[in-house]
Amino acid sequence: MIRTCDAIVLKTTPYAEGGAVVSFLGEHGERLTGVAKGIKKPTAKWVAAFEPLGMVRVAFFGKEQADLKRITRCDLAFSPLTLGHLEASLVMACLADLFDRVAREGIEDERLYRLLSACGRALKAKPDNALGILAYAEHWLLHCLGLLPHPQACGRCGSREAPLVLLSEDHGWCCAACTPVDAAEALPPGTRTFLRRLRTAPAEEAPAPDPADTAQQAVTALLRQRLLRELGGRLRSYEVLWRLV
Repeated sequence: MIRTCDAIVLKTTPYAEGGAVVSFLGEHGERLTGVAKGIKKPTAKWVAAFEPLGMVRVAFFGKEQADLKRITRCDLAFSPLTLGHLEASLVMACLADLFDRVAREGIEDERLYRLLSACGRALKAKPDNALGILAYAEHWLLHCLGLLPHPQACGRCGSREAPLVLLSEDHGWCCAACTPVDAAEALPPGTRTFLRRLRTAPAEEAPAPDPADTAQQAVTALLRQRLLRELGGRLRSYEVLWRLV
């Protein structure tokens, strides 16, 4: 059986005889995996097509029930790679790691493909805002996983005006009107505004990191911690990012 589809490259793992196992996010949001033979050879024709977050047209050959099919063709359609931009390259690795963990074989969620492709194009257009695009992706990944309630109204009392002070496991976003929280532990003023920006802006207009914006700093750290905890802990790509940026 031969299957051809549009996909986004996630991770490449060395395999026998100079080959590699490559994972992709398929156009319908499912995780796809295949073996590419001989890509480590000097004459390999596909090396550039297997960079993280590259958008490709890939063909798989193998039996329908096979765990690993053979990649027979992989044509690069778009690459977000910005040569010489370290921060953008590191964020690409983080995004590839995240989506490789979130996507599942045989389970389709087209929102994942739309989100990752939008983030890849945003990184190409605005590599200097790589960290802002990463925070944007983390927010929407939590939403896709069903772990992030809408911040429009308090999950306890329904208030749409009172400042949000807490993200609760049971009630979602909780406001100051119904949730007594020590001022030192409450989310900073402006949390609701920042969340609204994340939900309404396209990836290209993701809020750029602003050290003076305490609400942005607190929400980004909170959502990142929650996402990584859900995915089983720290990712090596994140460790490299914080060590070098």
